[in-house]
Amino acid sequence: MAKTPEDPRGTRERVLRSAETLFAERGFEIVSLRDITGAADANVAAVNYHFGSKEKLIDAVIERHVVPINEERVELLNRFEAKWVESPLPVDKVLKAFLWPMLRHITSGEMSEELFGKFMGRLIGERGYRLPESVRPLFRMMAARFTSALRRAVPQLSEEEALWRMHFSFGVMSNTLTHGDTLREISGGRAGNPSIEKIFEEIIEFCAAGIEAVKKES
Repeated sequence: MAKTPEDPRGTRERVLRSAETLFAERGFEIVSLRDITGAADANVAAVNYHFGSKEKLIDAVIERHVVPINEERVELLNRFEAKWVESPLPVDKVLKAFLWPMLRHITSGEMSEELFGKFMGRLIGERGYRLPESVRPLFRMMAARFTSALRRAVPQLSEEEALWRMHFSFGVMSNTLTHGDTLREISGGRAGNPSIEKIFEEIIEFCAAGIEAVKKES
């Protein structure tokens, strides 16, 4: 009996999922195409056919996750602002709109929470703003919306300061997601093992205090 041809969409999905898992475990730069194709039971030709190169594969992985996260961020910010029509949206609500979609993505069940948290942390920390061209307009729009919301909430912030404080918040989230297990290890367990939801609540509280802080006169 002739072998049924494999659905190319299935191969593409396997490559994407295998790449995500390996990137989460080891990082974007260390993982090779051969590592990915071995895990996906595919060949390098399949990667070239579907994506063109490792860098284009990374772009596809990024787009697959950041587009729905950023769309939900803007949607959540819209919903919050619609409820706070008489006054500026509080900083913690701005941060919740910014961070909570990431949490929902982590707990979506595609990987274990710990592994997927590391993946999202690496996505932010290792790739930074090296974004595919296809997602940059959405990122620019999102950054403008959230910066404006922060400046309404904390009028003394300049646009430059608001952007940097959002960037610092990004860094706190990235480091926590990627290296939370390191803290548990070096503290000998004293840091506890809080749920991902609790961790995000703590991140929001910590970052809100930093964003709202008034700079001391030098």
